[in-house]
Amino acid sequence: MGPHEYEEHVTVGHQLLVNLGAPVRFGWREGDRRCGATLATGELCIQSEGDANAPLWRDEMTFATASIPPSMIAAALLDRAPVPTATFAKRHCVSDPAAYAYVRSLAGELASPTEPLYAEVLSLAFVLHLLRAHGQSPGRKQLAPKGKLSPAQLGKVMELIHERLASSLTLKEMAVCAGYSPFQFARLFKATMGMAPHSCVLRLRLQRACRLLHEGKTSQADVALATGFYDQPHFANVFRRAFGMTPGAFKSKRG
Repeated sequence: MGPHEYEEHVTVGHQLLVNLGAPVRFGWREGDRRCGATLATGELCIQSEGDANAPLWRDEMTFATASIPPSMIAAALLDRAPVPTATFAKRHCVSDPAAYAYVRSLAGELASPTEPLYAEVLSLAFVLHLLRAHGQSPGRKQLAPKGKLSPAQLGKVMELIHERLASSLTLKEMAVCAGYSPFQFARLFKATMGMAPHSCVLRLRLQRACRLLHEGKTSQADVALATGFYDQPHFANVFRRAFGMTPGAFKSKRG
């Protein structure tokens, strides 16, 4: 985007901007005073909902923005007492390599999806990182519970996963099945299974796909539908990443 200057306005949602390109001259307003600095590659600016904002930049800029609804922050803090209304410290032109890595990973996933759950899990992890690094909540407890899922909870979740391998499945649905918020569930599932929820679901989808391909009675398009992928190209792309060969080559090798 070319040089731009926004009129002063009040932000809606918690707003994040990350510079993905070359360093740019960046400005903002602090009360009646104009401030400025260099926004380097990978650096970010973050503001809470309700903050006054009037950003400007003097150079061509490639950037990513995100609006985080307050409800998502509240969900991340359900296990804290007392439950605060979390806000972020206002920051401009600050380095945060982890945030930059999250943004690049999310962009890559959107451009070339793997397991649909992955973007959801990645987004939740990103929000937790932002709260730890830039939040100014007064809460005192950890952002996620310790421990593991009970055998009964894990059994219900795995049953749900197997039932839904041929269709979409959200992290929220899995979390509700276990009785936790998505933020809590993601941490507990990984502690229990040694892998993130999306990794487990993807592994099971690919295992089913391999069985169907080995049987040789189902077309690749139908295998994709039977294992919950968007379409045949999506299935072929993910399969090749996992096994280093196309579904067709795997089928021929097993035939």
